[in-house]
Amino acid sequence: MPAKDLFHDAVKIALQKDGWIVLRENFRVQVDEEGLALFVDLAAQKLISAEKNGRKIAVEVKNFQEESNIYQFHAALGQYLNYRSGLREVMPDYTMYLAIPLEIHREFFQLKFIQKRIEEHDLKLLVFRPDTEEIVLWRT
Repeated sequence: MPAKDLFHDAVKIALQKDGWIVLRENFRVQVDEEGLALFVDLAAQKLISAEKNGRKIAVEVKNFQEESNIYQFHAALGQYLNYRSGLREVMPDYTMYLAIPLEIHREFFQLKFIQKRIEEHDLKLLVFRPDTEEIVLWRT
């Protein structure tokens, strides 16, 4: 099982504050018969009114505090795309999100090149404040 990201607990608490029920941590997604599995940081569900029909999300948390930001972006994007593809195949009721700190969103994710990649790959983002453990932006 992979190690928790630096901001794993902050994102978990932020989701709970926003009304989400965290279903699983280190969410194992079996993607083929040969035993290949992916491990997404969090799986959560938010109940919609009284219908009991839940919207489900899987969240991969990235802190962007290692290496260069562009290197981290390459790794995060590749991981996100693979996780999203795996989920679509075996758990299509889940929507994949990449969780990033507000500071990185403001300083790096606003660059034109990064904005174009976000649009090109339809990257869904959950932007959070690590200090207050709150979600400040959903890019859906």
